[in-house]
Amino acid sequence: MSGLLYETEGDLNSAYVDYRRALTVLPKNPQVIESSMRVARRLGMNQDLELLTKRYGELRLLADDEARVIVIDEQSVVEAMLGWQLSLPVYDSRGNGAIYSLALPYYQDQGLEKFSSLQLNNKALTSSQLVDVNLMAQNDLSERMTSIVIRQALRVYAKDQIRKSAAKGDDVGNLLFNVWNTLTEQPDTRSWQTLPGQVRSASMHVPAGEQSLKVGVEEYKFNVDANRTVLVWVSRQGQNSTIWHKQLGNLR
Repeated sequence: MSGLLYETEGDLNSAYVDYRRALTVLPKNPQVIESSMRVARRLGMNQDLELLTKRYGELRLLADDEARVIVIDEQSVVEAMLGWQLSLPVYDSRGNGAIYSLALPYYQDQGLEKFSSLQLNNKALTSSQLVDVNLMAQNDLSERMTSIVIRQALRVYAKDQIRKSAAKGDDVGNLLFNVWNTLTEQPDTRSWQTLPGQVRSASMHVPAGEQSLKVGVEEYKFNVDANRTVLVWVSRQGQNSTIWHKQLGNLR
């Protein structure tokens, strides 16, 4: 996305840097490959273009009466984080103790929501994955899990010290503390649910003029001029979809 915006502004050097970074992560994504080769050609980076051509084949240029449609397809939303709890009895050397709750967040693998293929001018669009945000969220939680567990252990220790100081062997005090501990110890399940579950991209060279994009049962029409590129953004959650487009300019 940043590469497209830089390219639209005419900042080809910044666009090329971002496209090559994306190509490092997504070496098989057709839209990233095409964009990298297109900007390398416009910058006159012949050595880079030659290497890219050997690896991916010749760059297909727009004909005089053609236009380019690039689709960013956001699908579903990031899975909700769930909470897991375990009650642990903790005793001191005198046999006095309390029940402490260990509460941790986790993601349950629920499988990806299936979406039908997009159709542009009655032709199925072959899309490629740009990013799996669900996987990013799971990796983020895995990286933070050690610190989460350490904080939980410190909380249990601190609560035990508070209990010993406040209850001082009083059974009623211990009981009230156990109830308070159970009610206050909840896993932090704040997650990335404002983000799409995954994002895919697709593109097609089309005759200039009116275009028709079919998303499920919904049909979205837009126009694109010859030798121009239009970006279409699609956001789908279940049967609902939001569609928006913007003509970017002459990205040849």
